[in-house]
Amino acid sequence: MAIPKIFHQTFKTKDIPDQYKAYKQILLDLHRDWEYRFYDDNCKEIVTQYFPSFIPIYENCATNIQRVDIFRIIAVYGMGGFYLDMDVECFNRLDDLCEFHCVLAEEITLSKEMTQKLGHRDSLRVANYMFGSEPGHPFLLYVLQKMANEPQRKIRTENDVLESTGPGLLTTVYSGYKDKFRDIVLLPNNDRICQQCRGISCHFGNYARHHHAGSWRWENGGNNTNKTPKKDGNLNEWQLKKINAEIESKLNKLNLPDSIHILRTYEEEPYDGLSAVFDRTRVIGVVLDDTKHLRNKKVLVSGIPYFYTDRLSRQNTNVVYTTFESTELPRFWVEAINKHYNYCIVPHPHVKSMFETSGVNIPVGVIHQGFTRHKRIYRDMKIGGIFRIGFLGVPYKRKNLFKLYQACVNLLGKIPGLRLAVHVARLYKGMFTPHLGLIKYSPFVEWTEGSLPEDDIAMWYGRLSCLVFPSSGEGWSFTPRESIYMGIPTVLTDIPVHRELIESGFCKAITVCGKEDADFDGNIYGKWDMVRVEDIENSILDVYQNFGSFFLKALKGSEWIENKWTNESSQQRILNFFNAL
Repeated sequence: MAIPKIFHQTFKTKDIPDQYKAYKQILLDLHRDWEYRFYDDNCKEIVTQYFPSFIPIYENCATNIQRVDIFRIIAVYGMGGFYLDMDVECFNRLDDLCEFHCVLAEEITLSKEMTQKLGHRDSLRVANYMFGSEPGHPFLLYVLQKMANEPQRKIRTENDVLESTGPGLLTTVYSGYKDKFRDIVLLPNNDRICQQCRGISCHFGNYARHHHAGSWRWENGGNNTNKTPKKDGNLNEWQLKKINAEIESKLNKLNLPDSIHILRTYEEEPYDGLSAVFDRTRVIGVVLDDTKHLRNKKVLVSGIPYFYTDRLSRQNTNVVYTTFESTELPRFWVEAINKHYNYCIVPHPHVKSMFETSGVNIPVGVIHQGFTRHKRIYRDMKIGGIFRIGFLGVPYKRKNLFKLYQACVNLLGKIPGLRLAVHVARLYKGMFTPHLGLIKYSPFVEWTEGSLPEDDIAMWYGRLSCLVFPSSGEGWSFTPRESIYMGIPTVLTDIPVHRELIESGFCKAITVCGKEDADFDGNIYGKWDMVRVEDIENSILDVYQNFGSFFLKALKGSEWIENKWTNESSQQRILNFFNAL
């Protein structure tokens, strides 16, 4: 079930402050086709309608903010949609999130010392100022179950509120049940700065920011004139039993899908598309080294299809997530797929068409691979008179690294301060050819290799003037998507899997001219698009000569792509695919 296009907001009266009116209008302007529901004194009616046994808890709260915390969970549980505090400013449409089942967001990652000081159990705190869900999601039942007892604690400090019904409680429940409910999406925040906190916090992913007006607070000069809670209430045992019985009844009626079993196909850090898919699907299934002993289970294999057939059983439903980078699959790939798998998933419609015309006769679906959203570093990319051209990836022949090198050699006299920064994610045995040796030891080349932490990769990207991706054949392409997201002028080949990137107008296309044999280590499987050195050279020169224009396009491209092809979307689509089998 999808999240319905409904917004829920509440305030103590219909007369809301002007600043909140401005945030509300932005929300409505962005979402003219969504339903908006506002609640002032009718919150109790919603609790009564969707969870009547919770009324004693609701009425017994020591503070009004606790009642609001309970209301927001019950409203979204009952009707679905997104709840937002009035001081949340939305800056992107939320339509992309409606394909999910339950969406939460990181609020802040606390230091170890602050975590202990506040009495939190988890350093990564989950926000409750904004969240969304389909109606009846079971995770929210566990939140309510926890709330049924926590409001009985004595409320002396603001932190008691946060832990009894607020983000502290939500975080604790999320940490305890995220593995049980693998369809929960937690939106990350890598680089969105909160102006009040002066740090990375207080956002709803790339969609909204929380201004934490804190009208309920009474400590440290808070806005609430009621300096302390009025009472500490306690429910009788019968009332608590009734609430827990209703929650347990709803939980017992749940029919949760079987677990997905993930075959371990890679041991090391991700270095290409399929290893990244394996790494990212860990969160939606149970990873196993072998699945031959399983019976009547669903198994996901992310990788080269014929590598893992000795660890599969035909008594399971086997699904392979894979891709290939030419116009025709090798015959032994086709045979392995048709013999050992029930379904195939590929990352792009062009790849799906190629698989089917090559003879794959099992159903082939399309689910994108996502890409890594590294921390963005915006700056003048020609500081110090250096024009740094970047290349990142495994230097397979089709990547055309040597052609890029030749183009840069030709441009040394035309672009002062030209540097070619090459980061090789992995070098297979026998891959280091004399051509690569020439590149590595050239004086204008900055060569690095091996697995790097994400922060180091972000710094590598951040030093570039432009990234060039001159590949002749791809099955998806992470690197140009990452580069566009980082706001870096991006040059890439006009091949089928890049078509949407090219058509966006936010990057520079390298013209391809005809076809050439797709040479995989001496074996020819189909064709690649042909890329010429002079076309790479002309594209780079155009970016250099019109850098201001391309830099502005890159910044706009960063906004365009930030919520496209998210890793969370890729994970959820795979999960939904399996749940539908």
